[in-house]
Amino acid sequence: MAILSSERIWRILTNIWTGLFIIFLVADFTSKNRFEYLIAPFSVIYIGILGLYVGTKEFDRWYEFHEGRHPGEWFVILWTVLVFGLLGASISLGGDYKVSSEAIADYIMVLSVFALTQKSKSLHKRRLEQKRRRA
Repeated sequence: MAILSSERIWRILTNIWTGLFIIFLVADFTSKNRFEYLIAPFSVIYIGILGLYVGTKEFDRWYEFHEGRHPGEWFVILWTVLVFGLLGASISLGGDYKVSSEAIADYIMVLSVFALTQKSKSLHKRRLEQKRRRA
């Protein structure tokens, strides 16, 4: 196996972009949307990298190359805390502090990707169990 597998590279990039994007969203919020014009391009890059990582991971799972465990629950928890934190701060601080619609869209995308990967994992486990019973 290669020193850095394709899945591992995408996982590292996804983790880096997740951290940077979340910091950026908080910075934009606290600056009263001063950097709003950059959120959409960063969002597209983030969702693209997340999609490549998840696609690679699921492909590897189905072709028995997947190693290790990197639960997506942490992404969901992190994004949930971020979104609810920003919404709560927006309500308590007033109208000058707004949560960008792209942040909400990215949260929905993370939830969707997580739901799809959970279903894929479940189907894969069922397939393996059926395979073992036949053997």
